[in-house]
Amino acid sequence: MGKCEDCKTCEVAIPNIEKKNLHFERRVSYSGRSLIISIPEDLAKYMNISKKSNVRIITVDRKRFLVEVV
Repeated sequence: MGKCEDCKTCEVAIPNIEKKNLHFERRVSYSGRSLIISIPEDLAKYMNISKKSNVRIITVDRKRFLVEVV
């Protein structure tokens, strides 16, 4: 599609990406005793998240949490 609005360097397939309005819906899956939520590849590229990245999960309330790349 094109380059995102913020960094102008990566080839992200999400046109006109805006941090405050960007959202995705994903179905929760599981592996062993853990729940899994997948991250779209284009979003992972935009946020520099890879297979070995560390993230911090912060609860906001009973319906929301924040994921921060550390």
